[in-house]
Amino acid sequence: MKRKVIIIAGLLLLLVSPSIFGKSSILVFVIDMYDQRNIKPQQLGSMLKFPIHSVSTDGRVYEPRSKQTSPDWFAKEMNAATATQNPNPPTPESLANGELKYKTYCAVCHFDGKTMNDMGTAKSKVNEKGMIAPAMMIMTPGFTDGYIFHKIKYASGAVMPPLGYATTAKERWDIVNYIRKMEKQK
Repeated sequence: MKRKVIIIAGLLLLLVSPSIFGKSSILVFVIDMYDQRNIKPQQLGSMLKFPIHSVSTDGRVYEPRSKQTSPDWFAKEMNAATATQNPNPPTPESLANGELKYKTYCAVCHFDGKTMNDMGTAKSKVNEKGMIAPAMMIMTPGFTDGYIFHKIKYASGAVMPPLGYATTAKERWDIVNYIRKMEKQK
């Protein structure tokens, strides 16, 4: 009899502990999982607006009223007077990191940025398979640093993936510095 009373008292304590002790029981943990920021597909309209700073399966980072939701960044960044300025000077460390990140993320499609194949695109393995990635050194001298930075972060074409989820702002500026160094080595 005493054993049954202890078991019943223990179960009651487990059930009421969330209200007594705060978030210290298993039941509250499960409720917290449901109430966290997430998408509930069964609710009307939940698939229309994703939680801020979440990352989708295709790598897009959702930001609050960001440049990603508006194509206006193209016009701003193409104009040298209004473009975002590069805050990172091209130090040897920045150039070395930029080269590493370029070779990691960019070279697979844009190769060395200079060499072209017969079609006028970059002479890379993926272009041999039918992609259309340009040799960057032909285009980038006409772009501002801010444009290249945002192009890396958000992409814009049907082929190039946005790399904002995979790179930090410093790494993107380092890539810009490395591209500018390659332009001078033509």
